[in-house]
Amino acid sequence: MSVEQSIIAESDLLQQLSGYLNPTVIQLGLSVLTVLAYIVISRRLVPVIYGLLKGRRMRPDMNKRALVVFHILLLLVLLVMLSIVWGVDIRGLLVLASSIIAVAGVALFASWSLISNVTAFFILLGQKDFAEGSKVRIIDGNNALEGDIAEIHLFNTVLKTNDNERIIYPNNLIISRPVVIVSVAPAKKRRTVDVMAKAERWRQKNLQTRPVNRISK
Repeated sequence: MSVEQSIIAESDLLQQLSGYLNPTVIQLGLSVLTVLAYIVISRRLVPVIYGLLKGRRMRPDMNKRALVVFHILLLLVLLVMLSIVWGVDIRGLLVLASSIIAVAGVALFASWSLISNVTAFFILLGQKDFAEGSKVRIIDGNNALEGDIAEIHLFNTVLKTNDNERIIYPNNLIISRPVVIVSVAPAKKRRTVDVMAKAERWRQKNLQTRPVNRISK
């Protein structure tokens, strides 16, 4: 094969590849990679978030809500990435979303403040000593608020003072102010199980419930 024939063959191969790799195929490939990255990241981060939630000693229903919100945030990121891949005008989507929020009335309650509270909630999960049962002192200028952490929610934290007053404090204000950990919540006592005693109880119970076979003469 001469040099000219090899060049012609290579150009034909490049034309065939360019025909296969049209923009739609590239977008489909990027979409598949984005979805795979979403699956991998969600499977890696969910156990981490669950471990942080478990360490904060919150109620089970609150843990479920936090995980649902985390999945929703990841899904929104996935939708934004897919929109970028397919060339969707994100500014138009933002205008549509803000219009829907305004119609729903969420704008009356400062929607950006709510989003910052949810973000602050996940930031507080990284603080090991900030858990239910810990006693904290929040310093706000010349004033200070001291109390036990009774409940931790997505938007706020409930503090119980020495006068049995329950104060609802926004999460975004907690991370923006100095917080003194007065005392850490006591660790949960682990139940120690005596293996030998448990096996003996099981053996006695099994002997009592087992029928006795009588030998007939």
